[in-house]
Amino acid sequence: MIVSEVLPSEGGMPLSRILALLMNRWPTVLSAIALCIGLAILGYMAKPAKYSSEAILALDVRKLQALPNESVVSPLPQESPVLRTELDIISSRSMAEKVLADLDGQGFDPSGNMIPPEQRVAVASDASAPSDRMRIDRLLSNLDVVNDGRSYTIYISYQANNPEYSAAVANAFGEAYLNYQIDLQTSATRRVSEWLGGKLTSLRATLEQSERAAADFREKSGLVKANGMTLQSQQIAALNAELATLRGKLAGAEARLSTAIEASKNNSGVALSEILSSPAILALRTEQSRIERQIQQIRESGATQSVQLPQLTSQLESLKTQIGVEVQQILDSLRNEINVTHLQQASVEANLKELQDSMSTANKASVQADQLDREAAANRAIYESYLTRYKQTIEQDGIATAEARMISQAVPAMSKVSPHLPSWLALGGISGVCLGMAAAFFREMRDKSIRSSTALEAAARLPIIGRIPQLSVRERKEAARMVTDGNSGFGRAIADLQAQLLLSASTKAARAIAITSAGDQEGKTLVVAGLARSLSATGIRTIVVDANFRNPMVAHEFGDQFGPYLEEVIRGRHTLEAAVQHDPESSIDFVATQTCQVPAEFLLGHEQFGKLIAQLKRQYDIVLIDTPALSNSADAIRAASLADTTVLVVRRDTAKMEDVITAITRLRADGRKVSGIVLNSDHHSRPVSLRAPLASTHLVSGQVVKKIAGYTKARPTTTAKV
Repeated sequence: MIVSEVLPSEGGMPLSRILALLMNRWPTVLSAIALCIGLAILGYMAKPAKYSSEAILALDVRKLQALPNESVVSPLPQESPVLRTELDIISSRSMAEKVLADLDGQGFDPSGNMIPPEQRVAVASDASAPSDRMRIDRLLSNLDVVNDGRSYTIYISYQANNPEYSAAVANAFGEAYLNYQIDLQTSATRRVSEWLGGKLTSLRATLEQSERAAADFREKSGLVKANGMTLQSQQIAALNAELATLRGKLAGAEARLSTAIEASKNNSGVALSEILSSPAILALRTEQSRIERQIQQIRESGATQSVQLPQLTSQLESLKTQIGVEVQQILDSLRNEINVTHLQQASVEANLKELQDSMSTANKASVQADQLDREAAANRAIYESYLTRYKQTIEQDGIATAEARMISQAVPAMSKVSPHLPSWLALGGISGVCLGMAAAFFREMRDKSIRSSTALEAAARLPIIGRIPQLSVRERKEAARMVTDGNSGFGRAIADLQAQLLLSASTKAARAIAITSAGDQEGKTLVVAGLARSLSATGIRTIVVDANFRNPMVAHEFGDQFGPYLEEVIRGRHTLEAAVQHDPESSIDFVATQTCQVPAEFLLGHEQFGKLIAQLKRQYDIVLIDTPALSNSADAIRAASLADTTVLVVRRDTAKMEDVITAITRLRADGRKVSGIVLNSDHHSRPVSLRAPLASTHLVSGQVVKKIAGYTKARPTTTAKV
């Protein structure tokens, strides 16, 4: 085993050591703080009083819109630099001049006292009164304009000996800022409206000139429009419509004529509407029907030799001849109608062709006319936009509003604010902390608790099997790397502890080792993690079980993969194999724990927890159990009952001798085997020369494989530095 010499430490104490010392000496620190605060209160009572009043402005995120138009002056961007600029405007000298004039009008003298009306003239003519420049400097020196950085609220506060004067100054600065914003908008609106008025005059002349040029060109080119179309376009449309009508009429007449001709060739009756509606044909056919009936009656009576039969037959032939003549006249009429329609169609087509030829010539002029129309339309659009904007600015002239509002006016303070009691108390507190720290260090130097490891061994009747050096914050973050670094004191101390545990007669047969402490924050998890990494580096299968349900730290040490956790295995929600996580950097298996609502006594006393530890002892060479502190409850006793031996971690700079003895007594009273004490944060321990410890460490590593032959099969000696 590597045993370091007990020598005084070199250099100052690290921050963790200082914080732990102050926590132990808190009564001394509190007494010093109370004394200094009492002295600060006496100084506060002796300081002359001052009063402060505060006016609160708020930049409006929502802007008042009396009219549906855009403001001439754009609203303030809601950005931090803009808000900072507004604060500078309020605290500027020009704003202070306006406030000073307002205060003079209210009747305040340069000292801040109200002047009676009958004395104001005399005070104003007093040559000994301070100048305006001095008054402005004094005014700005007591002014405080701030913003909290989280809102658009501006706080204007002013300190003075007179509470009424402080309230009047704060309100005057707020009103001056609001008036400044209104004046800014009003003047800008008037300047814009004047500029727009002059611009509209020139735009109106340009618009009239462009519209006149377009109208004159259309009139000269004959491109006069009616209902959105030129006269030529309307004529062409009318001729097209007439031509379509004629073509339809011609097609109908030709169809009727061809039907009639076909019927006459087949000697069938012609059923044209003209024939059916002809009165002459109707009368002839009526007479034909009468004669045919008479002939039929004579033939049916058998008087075939009747004298009337030839006469009636002759009349019938004559009627048919007359009907044929009438039908032929109607067909001739149809042919004439078709000829007339053909002539009309030809005339319309000729007119249409003539208009189309003239239309191609007019299109060139139409293009130029459209260009003039577009120029006139563009000029009109520009003119109308300027006219609309001009009307908007005229309407806005009387409705200018500030982009901020006074949400709270300053009122005269009822109590003094200076001297500032919290400042005096803070001064007293800081002085008390400094004095308390000095007193705590003085008492610490005279404190004799756990100053000697020999006295601790004698009182506890246990050996100190490990000495962990005190680590800085940076070294604590690199503890995982330093375990395998033979040049670091922490790595040699962990190797020393590993060798002591595996080679000692009291622990060489132990497979499950419980690591506990008398109180919280004594470094159990640091020792467990370092010992596990050292054992794994020597080829020993090691698993770490976090049985500390009150303050679990194993998951944070090895990098938790977010479960499953030990509680879920104990309660049967997951298997043990699922809960075993693997640290890829150190090849260590661990079972993590998270804070749970179930009492720790229920989980640690559960039958399943004992089976879990027994199963791990069969699967691994060493099972390290990180238990809660003995001072919290019986959790550590329950966890230690499942281990083969227990190791007590004692933090030298914070642990008390009586607490350590009490913890060991409890373990022994419950029949738990305690192998020894690991002294953590041993700032008196210094590593000896580097080569000797490294040689011893390699020797121990070679012996480890031989000593643990009872745990598992023989393994080759590892070459990693422990």
